[in-house]
Amino acid sequence: MHQNQGGRVFGKHLDNYVDKALKDAKDKRNGIVDEMGGKENAINDAVLTRDGLLKFDCPQQVLQYQQEIYEFLHQREQESSGFQFSIDQRKINEKMRNTTIRFVIKQAKMYNLKSETLFQTVDLIDQSIHHINPEAERLELIAITCLFIATKYEEIYPPPLGALLRGTELRVREVIEMEKEILYKLNFNVISDNTLIWLQLIGELLGCNKRYLDLIKQRSMYLAELSLSNDRFLSMKKSTIALTIFLAVEMQFGYQKTQFQWDRLSQHSKPCKDSKPLRLFAYCLKN
Repeated sequence: MHQNQGGRVFGKHLDNYVDKALKDAKDKRNGIVDEMGGKENAINDAVLTRDGLLKFDCPQQVLQYQQEIYEFLHQREQESSGFQFSIDQRKINEKMRNTTIRFVIKQAKMYNLKSETLFQTVDLIDQSIHHINPEAERLELIAITCLFIATKYEEIYPPPLGALLRGTELRVREVIEMEKEILYKLNFNVISDNTLIWLQLIGELLGCNKRYLDLIKQRSMYLAELSLSNDRFLSMKKSTIALTIFLAVEMQFGYQKTQFQWDRLSQHSKPCKDSKPLRLFAYCLKN
């Protein structure tokens, strides 16, 4: 399971600043040097736990605006029906797409990227497949380019393009040209209401037992990432996927451990235990 373990700093020119931050945070955590020459950034100590999970009382959660944000996203999802498409009429088949997503997940783990970066990358890949309808040999280029775009938007210290191209035969110029094509096709709108956004928002609205908070979040993230690499989830609304994930977690751990407050969801109702998304999750876990 991919977990966000804080930001990463790439490049030797930033070493002096990071060394000072790590020295100040020495009593709380140890510095980590990875194969990219980057060091763990101590800036996120204020909002992240030692395991990389968002602190429960983090001010960045803007609790006072959750209901307004929830209603706004629901209205927008209803108006646009979310981004849903079938891969059946594309040159890329299910196996190619799912293999590509698993490759992106491995890249996210390798460079310790944020969960937001991973989910945004996958959404950009799906939109690129929808709008460009590429040949199979261009899929790797699209995946790297979408990862490059997402890291620049989501990461404080994104990995350099040269690092993302390691192990491939792609050239920098190819990625830059593909980046232009993707951005033009999307009208430079690279932000979407992906599954992670709904998962975080609905999770905060539902509330849960603080004693099992980390365990619940870890299981929820595992199921969310599982949905990324299965094309059958493409036709489902992102809010539906998030709701089903919390239902699956509640069924696994029991109400006493989760204590989800489903009545706080003014725009959604609790999913049925025989719903299609839940059966699909069960099938994915079994296989």
